[in-house]
Amino acid sequence: MRRFLGPVLLLTLTFLAVPGAAHADTSDFTFDSFNADFTLSRLDDGTSRLHVVETIVAVFPDFDQNRGIVRAIPTDYDGVDLRTTVESVVDENGDSVPYDITNTGSFLEVALGTDAFVHGATTYVISYWQENVVRSFSDTNSDEFYWDINGTGWQQPFGSVTGVLHVDPTLESSLSGNTACYAGPVNATDTCDVTATTPTDFAVGVNDLGPGENVTLVVGFDKGTFVAPVPTRGVVLPIPWYVDLLSGGLGLLGLGTLAGAIVARVRSGKGAPGRGTIIPQYSEPPAITILQSAYLEARSLTAIPAALVRLAVRKNIRILAYAVEGSDEPYTLQYLGSEKTNPEDDAIIAIIFGNNPEPGVTSPFGSSQQTEARALVALGAKANESLETEGYRERPPGKGVGMLFVGIQVALGIVAIATLVISAGMFLAVSVYLGPAVVVGTAAFIVTAIMARRPLRLTAKGAEAHEYLLGMKMYLTLAEKDRLEYLQSPQGAERIDVGNNQEMIKLYEKLLPWAVLWSVEDQWSKELALRVEADPSQQPDWFVSDTAFNASIFSSAINGFQTTISPPVSSSSSWSSSGSSFGSTFSGGSMGGGFSGGGGGGGGGGGR
Repeated sequence: MRRFLGPVLLLTLTFLAVPGAAHADTSDFTFDSFNADFTLSRLDDGTSRLHVVETIVAVFPDFDQNRGIVRAIPTDYDGVDLRTTVESVVDENGDSVPYDITNTGSFLEVALGTDAFVHGATTYVISYWQENVVRSFSDTNSDEFYWDINGTGWQQPFGSVTGVLHVDPTLESSLSGNTACYAGPVNATDTCDVTATTPTDFAVGVNDLGPGENVTLVVGFDKGTFVAPVPTRGVVLPIPWYVDLLSGGLGLLGLGTLAGAIVARVRSGKGAPGRGTIIPQYSEPPAITILQSAYLEARSLTAIPAALVRLAVRKNIRILAYAVEGSDEPYTLQYLGSEKTNPEDDAIIAIIFGNNPEPGVTSPFGSSQQTEARALVALGAKANESLETEGYRERPPGKGVGMLFVGIQVALGIVAIATLVISAGMFLAVSVYLGPAVVVGTAAFIVTAIMARRPLRLTAKGAEAHEYLLGMKMYLTLAEKDRLEYLQSPQGAERIDVGNNQEMIKLYEKLLPWAVLWSVEDQWSKELALRVEADPSQQPDWFVSDTAFNASIFSSAINGFQTTISPPVSSSSSWSSSGSSFGSTFSGGSMGGGFSGGGGGGGGGGGR
């Protein structure tokens, strides 16, 4: 029988109760044979009645290990009471064998033997009665004696399992002629032969079964031959229309809630639109800081390197592309002074050099400066937060409405789970609409949660700063010829003399931090290097290496800065897998389609 958890638990408890015996020890024996002799009859009220005589030959070891066996006999068949009563237990000579019975509700646990140890081949003959052993199956349009002979709840192998069903001769005319036999572990569909020794006697036999393997016999009768009670478990009942309606409705409600969340998100707006026209810019933005600019443009990884280069070109610090004495770091920062710094600059200087540093003091800068790196990252995060407090960003309205829609989706998910559990428990199946509804509902919940988020949006002030920064990016990414033409245009002719190399070097230096912010410092520094090469007297003193200003060395330093301040990335994942089933169809087996362990009877047992 499919439900063999009870006898396995019984065996575990029985083994643990034996002093000095372990579960593995008392299970270490075999069965030579298991023979079941069934006699099926019909009571006056039409109920099926079965008399069972099981002859079990166990082979115990020669040393003291076992005191007998435990036989767990099922007391119900898919929820229908079998009214099981044990008649007797004897040995091969007909002498009585002592036994104790414990009724667990699903099994009669029959413990055979005394406290004396048994050795070698030992025979037990168990006789008992059961009722309601025949089921009516709609798929085969017949009544069936669908019965497990030994059951799947044994941990021992069997040399042979045989069974004979004697049908009361008065029922001969009701036999449908359909029989089947299945053998193997639970759910196995391997077939075996059924031999009709007489018109009302049917025999099966299988050799060499392993632990947990069973033989199932099926004999069919005309439908209505027996009064077959309706099982309370194991049968898929029709799904009521209202469950289908609820299941499908959940999916539709999920989609409706998603639509509402999308509408609410759209109505919350996108923020200030700005002018819509980007004009090239070649000077720093008038108010917003470089860290704020980086976070406004989602350039957090380049924020600190850009700020350090800005401090360098403004002569507040010097970048040394070599290690100072006593340091293994490839780069060194040197403090020069705090002239014309803003509070953000002062905070960076304090993190790297401490409060009130003396001009000329140096600090190695590399992977070992994690305390400083974390502080710089925190400073960047503070700059990001200031975008809201200083009016560059604002939180859009409607967050409460968005969360309301998320709450509705959660409630729908709870109802879906409850519908699944209740439907599976009551009908052993779920509505065909529930699966699609769950898929649609899950997707709708995810999108609704995304729509419920109300990320900060640009204000008019923020949109103006954003367009200005995009203008700087546009200028920085123009080809040199186009930049020079722009500087000679009416917008720039009065500010920059493109024929003055010294003035152009100062322009390139001033914009270099913003080139770092937009990750175009490689091209920009190469052009600066060409300008310096044309006039060696303008060699930058804010970036010092063992050669003249070199674009590749500078770019390498910027990459090193990014590596230093990038927070460590850690990941962990775990996976879990589980299988579950919410009911299974139960079909007749007399015309094929059955399986081992699919019937009533069976059960299991083990040593004691």
